[in-house]
Amino acid sequence: MIMCKQVAKALSRERYYEMPWHRRIPMFVHIRLCVMCGKYHQQVVDFQKGFRGFLEQEGKGELDAGMHLSPEARKRMKDQLETP
Repeated sequence: MIMCKQVAKALSRERYYEMPWHRRIPMFVHIRLCVMCGKYHQQVVDFQKGFRGFLEQEGKGELDAGMHLSPEARKRMKDQLETP
């Protein structure tokens, strides 16, 4: 079985559903058995969904003028989300 540190590191670097199956299965088992890793996984997923929603709204121009990110910050965040 994999350790909590390994799960946290993998979840922070990669999106769970885009991992290869041979890495996803042991993580799935660990996340289901470990309460803390299950909560952390849900927080990571919620953050990624929220951030994607923010980027979509910003791209459509649906945000207030004061809420827009600078082009550099937006590129940095977008690259971070897309990087495996």
